[in-house]
Amino acid sequence: MSIVTVFKFNNLSGPWQVAKSLHGQKINDSWMSAFVSRYNRNEVVMNYWFYEDLEDSIKRVFDENESLEVVSYLKQNGKTRVLKRIYCFINTMTKTLEVYTGSDAKLEEIVTTIETILKTKFTRIILSSTELQNIYSQHSSELKQVMFKNVEGLFYEILRGKYLENNEKFKQYMGKFPECLRVISFRPRIKFLNGNNRYQVTLNGDRGTLRFSSPNGEFSFRPRIEIRQLTFLIAATLGFLG
Repeated sequence: MSIVTVFKFNNLSGPWQVAKSLHGQKINDSWMSAFVSRYNRNEVVMNYWFYEDLEDSIKRVFDENESLEVVSYLKQNGKTRVLKRIYCFINTMTKTLEVYTGSDAKLEEIVTTIETILKTKFTRIILSSTELQNIYSQHSSELKQVMFKNVEGLFYEILRGKYLENNEKFKQYMGKFPECLRVISFRPRIKFLNGNNRYQVTLNGDRGTLRFSSPNGEFSFRPRIEIRQLTFLIAATLGFLG
């Protein structure tokens, strides 16, 4: 889980009805399991299960030489496919769907399937420059990186540094191109499950994605309680809660 994509919807039935509608649904070689979260009564936890070719799965973990050896060994023992799972969360209060995958093809497959079953429409969230500014100014302890789009003849302009919110060059860019801010990387001001507040979150205003990373690289996992808070503040910023 290095990327979470957030979608919005207008109307759905209650979480128990949503979970009942999704649970046990089968689509070709894929299937779903769903239940209401015991930590949040408005949240439906959905697992999307599917099989992936063994070789494709192994190549993402090992380098080329190692993957050939691992694949060869597993195939000799009758293994040709790997069972995979993608986590999804539907919150009927924030009116959001979160899908934990970086694969655009799999993302489209999952969203289309849920839309068909629940008879509703999901659209990616889009945050304006002003909304991104509100998030880092109100919910961040440090702004680490920003991306501006279509400035001074450049399609993208990236600024990096410590406490960019106090950086003069960043302030100049915001003054000259107030509507061009499209991506922010910041250290969130939220409640942390284990006290680790060193990581940063990259929020893409065009794609509606959250990416999590630390000084040592990307995370493969973040506690749900932390991601839920980030989705909540995004929903509040976009006015989904009132």
